[in-house]
Amino acid sequence: MVKDPVCGMDVDPKIAEWKSDYRGNTFYFCAQGCKKTFDKEPEKFAGKIEGNQSSHHH
Repeated sequence: MVKDPVCGMDVDPKIAEWKSDYRGNTFYFCAQGCKKTFDKEPEKFAGKIEGNQSSHHH
């Protein structure tokens, strides 16, 4: 499970319908509304969760 960066809800990336790629990371969302909010201001939300995504590697 990964966290929706907008609302903090746990999301299963295997079945998530909504996702966005930003700065080399894939972010998953519980609903279309959270994705739209993220897509408007990705820098506002990405920093809160970067490093916690399964697709992010240093």
